[in-house]
Amino acid sequence: MSYKVVHYINQFFANIGGEEKADYKPELRVGEVVGPGMAFKAAFGDEAEIVATIVCGDSYFAEHESDAKAQILDCVK
Repeated sequence: MSYKVVHYINQFFANIGGEEKADYKPELRVGEVVGPGMAFKAAFGDEAEIVATIVCGDSYFAEHESDAKAQILDCVK
């Protein structure tokens, strides 16, 4: 059995930027393995597949927690 994984990372690990980009709104990248996801992909082998990556800025999440959670859960669905 192979698990399907949706990987969540912040703007820094997605190579978007540091604190100056921390207001980055949630973004779904279907079929993309980004940043540390590359190491996870290798470690998972055939047991799991990263099917999408969700990127969200740290400050955006902290300042819009309710909206950010809803957007991220919609992406996962």
